[in-house]
Amino acid sequence: MSRRFLPVLWAFTLLLLMMQVPALAATYVVSPFSVTGAKGYSYLGQAVPSMLTSRLYLQGRFEPVERQDAALKEKTPASTSAAQSMGRKFGADYVVWGGITVMGDQASLDVNVLSPNGKVWKESSTSSVNALIGGLQAVADSINIEVFGRTDVSRSSASAARPAGAPAAPSSAFVVNESHGRVEGDTYLNPSLRYQGTESERAQIRSQMINFECLGMEVADINGDGKNEVLLLSPNSVNAYVWKNGNRLVEIGEYRFPSSMRPVLVRHYKQDGKNYVVLSGFDEGTFNPYSQVLSFANGKFSVVVKSVDRYLNVVKTPPLYSPVLVMQEGDRSKGVRGPIYEARIKGDDVIRNGKLSNLPRQATLFNFSWIPADRGRQGDHLALIAENETLLTFDAHGKRLAGTEDVYGGSSVYLVGDRGLGSIAMPTDSTDQVLHYVPMRMSVVDLDHDGRYELIANKPITTAGKLFTNYRTYPQGEIHAMLWNGMGMELLWKTRRIKGTVCDVAVVDVDNNGKTDLVVAVNSYGGVASGLKTRCAVYMYPLDTTMVNARPNYQE
Repeated sequence: MSRRFLPVLWAFTLLLLMMQVPALAATYVVSPFSVTGAKGYSYLGQAVPSMLTSRLYLQGRFEPVERQDAALKEKTPASTSAAQSMGRKFGADYVVWGGITVMGDQASLDVNVLSPNGKVWKESSTSSVNALIGGLQAVADSINIEVFGRTDVSRSSASAARPAGAPAAPSSAFVVNESHGRVEGDTYLNPSLRYQGTESERAQIRSQMINFECLGMEVADINGDGKNEVLLLSPNSVNAYVWKNGNRLVEIGEYRFPSSMRPVLVRHYKQDGKNYVVLSGFDEGTFNPYSQVLSFANGKFSVVVKSVDRYLNVVKTPPLYSPVLVMQEGDRSKGVRGPIYEARIKGDDVIRNGKLSNLPRQATLFNFSWIPADRGRQGDHLALIAENETLLTFDAHGKRLAGTEDVYGGSSVYLVGDRGLGSIAMPTDSTDQVLHYVPMRMSVVDLDHDGRYELIANKPITTAGKLFTNYRTYPQGEIHAMLWNGMGMELLWKTRRIKGTVCDVAVVDVDNNGKTDLVVAVNSYGGVASGLKTRCAVYMYPLDTTMVNARPNYQE
């Protein structure tokens, strides 16, 4: 054989040998999952990783680390850096970790995957507890396709997994008023509105769980960029987010409160073309009002007004129904006292303007919403959450017209007072303290543009709350839309039961797609004995009013 052909032969032989040596498989490690919910579901912390491990396996290409069983004895990574440490400890290319939240019969699955390039992929799934395996399969399919880049996997279909002949799950998260039989033919959310066919074909979309207790929420354009941001209020900070990728809240800024400040609400207010963030709260040392005004630009909060010794809020008042900044003095025996005044931001201070008129004596700056008169008619109405949390209705002159037996607007946000000592002395013992709960706001909107305005209010669902005045960790709630019918507030529609404690409600385009959404902030409480931290999430219900073709009959 000629010498010049030997190198070619050797190269060809080497290539054949290399083809026979299998490539090393990429490895992954799955950590235990954190579990928030009743103690009986703690087994999911080990069961879910085991199921994920098997669903991600592809021999020769993607395999779990040899010490996967040992990894299940580790703690769930609390951060990306902790996940990186776990990956190095077990020699894994990918690290999978996450958490499960169980509220009632609903389970939420949050999964994170750390890739070799340091990027973190995230996915969330919400389903009933009984359908958790289906949601887990969907997440595993997404990891295989989007993270591992596999082409041999197709996404699971919920309809394909349903047994033949079984009814499909309801497509809507809303139910109509059960006490009225006005709906004929197709199912409507209410007689005036038909909600159907959102882009995602999902009637309820939930953000990821966020690791703090939410005291309040605001959705507004706080920086003037033409798009709405989400503000979530916690005991220690206000955090700004944007809604992205269908169900993700991406943080864009944070403001930490002064150590002595306890906040009770956050609102957006626009004055002279400038956007402001209004914070109202109290001093935890003196229990006196302590409010602030901020601005937000370039991802940073700036203090405009450092301290105001009044409670602040933003309300809509007749006849123009444009947002108005209001203030009221504090009183430890009653929470607030005296008239409610319009206010204005001037330099580094908030100054008082004229007094609001035609308010009933029960009104505080926290507990009422004006309802415009029906189109073509005169006479606005005022809805008010009373001290016992029933819903009262008044005419435009402050005369009471009606009231409910059911309670509305219940929240866990409070002002601290004392037992009759007034605004001079301070309570010297915790047994002298009284908590004055701040009702949740009520939105007033005309969703179907028929000239009648609906009142949107939270209705907490609880048994213990009826027995214990200070019981505020409501296990579930509903959002009700009501209409004044001349005799009282009539229920038009309501959401299905929301598992967890509703902490705020808004009607606004949260994801900036040009369509109005019902936005609900919800807390999940682990309980004192569980050692689990309170977390919150934001639910979005897309409202499609483009198919409205019915009119209610109010002449029953």
